[in-house]
Amino acid sequence: MTATTATTAKVAVKTPKGEEPQWGRYALTFLKYFLLVTLGLVALTPFILAFLGTFKTDAEIIAWPPTFLPKEWLWENWVKTWQTDLGEGATFPRWLFNTAVVSLGSAVAQVVFCSMSAYAFARLRFPGRDAVFAFMLASMMIPGAVTLIPAYVVMTKIRFVNTYWSLLVPGAVSAGSIFLLTQFLKGIPMELEEAAFVDGASRFRIYKDVILPLSRPALLTVFILQFQAMWNAFLPPLLYLNTPRMWVLNVALTVFQQQYKAQWNLTLVAAMFNAIPILILFAFFSRYYIEGISYAGLKG
Repeated sequence: MTATTATTAKVAVKTPKGEEPQWGRYALTFLKYFLLVTLGLVALTPFILAFLGTFKTDAEIIAWPPTFLPKEWLWENWVKTWQTDLGEGATFPRWLFNTAVVSLGSAVAQVVFCSMSAYAFARLRFPGRDAVFAFMLASMMIPGAVTLIPAYVVMTKIRFVNTYWSLLVPGAVSAGSIFLLTQFLKGIPMELEEAAFVDGASRFRIYKDVILPLSRPALLTVFILQFQAMWNAFLPPLLYLNTPRMWVLNVALTVFQQQYKAQWNLTLVAAMFNAIPILILFAFFSRYYIEGISYAGLKG
């Protein structure tokens, strides 16, 4: 009997102490998801209210106390916004096209040129490489407003004002994108390049067929960041693009803000057109975006 009691005591000791009962784990999981859903709804509330405001009248948008759902769903607000026409080709589809051109063009240019620069900094050995890289990083500390006027003078001299080139050329490279790609490329094993050299591949062939396919997460990160930055840009397009036909969407939003009256419902519709492409882009490529950011922060 004594042996049996001792065995029972040992078994009792081996039982995990402080183990939560089954209902406790369920309650903790429920609480966690409840908090996440609540915080998500709080973060999305301004966007939801803006979207519902596109179907309201101006008086209902600014009414107090505010209403959540429209009293009458005005679907024609979307049609009115799309049919906005100031004459001489200054239409809403034209502004959307201008925004897409400068955003896609600058994003693709950064993927190409910044990846080339990053490959040189990460793999090549040349005199002054570290000094040039440090100077490039130092340029990130200069506020954009400081270089805005000198850049405008340069654009005027080369006659790029009121053209797509005034936004595409400055947006073709970025110190931040070069730094991100450089850190990523440093994490790619050198053995892959050495094997390609043994097979007789040239430096450009290695860059094109070895480095670029392995750098897809970082390249997509650069593409998304630059596309988003240029799509949401306001000050440079306002400064460089003078005629209404060349405006981008952010600048064209001022059309609905008149001197004595603001068309808030049409402004919200235009803002939805401005936000939807970014949301779609992030929804499809968010995994690569997060992966590229994490790699850039850890490698090097």
